[in-house]
Amino acid sequence: MISKALSDPNRYQILMLLSKFERGELEELCCNSPEEGLCNCDIVSTLGVIQSRVSYHMKELVDAGLVKEETRGKWKFYSLNRETLREYIRQMNLDYNL
Repeated sequence: MISKALSDPNRYQILMLLSKFERGELEELCCNSPEEGLCNCDIVSTLGVIQSRVSYHMKELVDAGLVKEETRGKWKFYSLNRETLREYIRQMNLDYNL
């Protein structure tokens, strides 16, 4: 499920966006600090993708365990699930003797 989620260029771009956000490399965001996670509206505006597509991709990333989702009121905030990413990389290293 993780490999499938990572195979889509839009989802990969979203993961990179979340990573940049968590490192403090994004500016001019509407409603976030790194402790809160990245708001759905910021993903839409930064990537220039319509809301429904972002929601679809975020569901796939959350279902794969790559992203954590937190709902606050009518807003959804997202952050990387670093534990899952580390475990996936560890398993790939073991499986392919990298």
